[in-house]
Amino acid sequence: VPSFSYYASAEAIPPTGAVPVFCDIDPASYITSADQVKAVMTPQTKAVIAVHLFGNIAPVAEIEALGVPVVEDCAQAAGSAGQDGNPGALGTIASHSFYPSKNLGAFGDGGAITTSDRELAERVRMLRFHGSRDRVNHEEIGFNSRLDEIQAAVLRILLPQLPAWAAHRAAAASRYEELGLGRLVTLPQATAGAAPAWHLFVVGTDDPDQLSQQLAASGIQSRGYYRRPIHEQPSMSSWRPATGSLPGTDEAARRHLALPISATISDEQIEQVVTAVGAALS
Repeated sequence: VPSFSYYASAEAIPPTGAVPVFCDIDPASYITSADQVKAVMTPQTKAVIAVHLFGNIAPVAEIEALGVPVVEDCAQAAGSAGQDGNPGALGTIASHSFYPSKNLGAFGDGGAITTSDRELAERVRMLRFHGSRDRVNHEEIGFNSRLDEIQAAVLRILLPQLPAWAAHRAAAASRYEELGLGRLVTLPQATAGAAPAWHLFVVGTDDPDQLSQQLAASGIQSRGYYRRPIHEQPSMSSWRPATGSLPGTDEAARRHLALPISATISDEQIEQVVTAVGAALS
């Protein structure tokens, strides 16, 4: 699992009895490559969690070619597309988030799991309802993880709008590039064949905290999301790799800053951001 991600990407591993092994990322795309996965694989490797971070697409087919099942983390990838298909339909099984801030968000917490494996799908249905298929017999220790009907109804109404929202996010990212933002900061690089619906538009700069403060003075919000990677979290100390073994992760954590992007951001607002970044870095 990549260490440069939201904590939940790795948090799911220890409760299963498995051991999280952290792999590096490419700081240009914020995505883990198959080679980076291969570098930390062992004969005990049971699965790989491929995170489609910020809406960019992980190379699931290349990772699967290493001979392990791939669990897709699609929490930030609603509306994105890859050269081999859409996120959520690339690996063995995938998790999705409908948290209100996501590209496809409900009015409260929610999520879904997708898979083309019928046996896995049936087991997930059982586990989400306390390990029961019939509300009487409980075959396994499960969870109370059902998506409630109100959130499902909201999502059903919003889902048809997702393609337009995704297109607007992609166009906003292109507009940032057209206005020359890449001359001021390092723009995120889409992976091969990917068409990201950028959930977050994350750039690289040498002093992101200083830039964020100066943008705030101009009324522009920005944020660093993963200043402390997962492997450095106190709860992960038992599985922490050697210092310096994840250089791409360290660089991304140090340099990243999310600039405004949304399904409604206007060209005028994007121009204001670029102007403010230029003034702050001049």
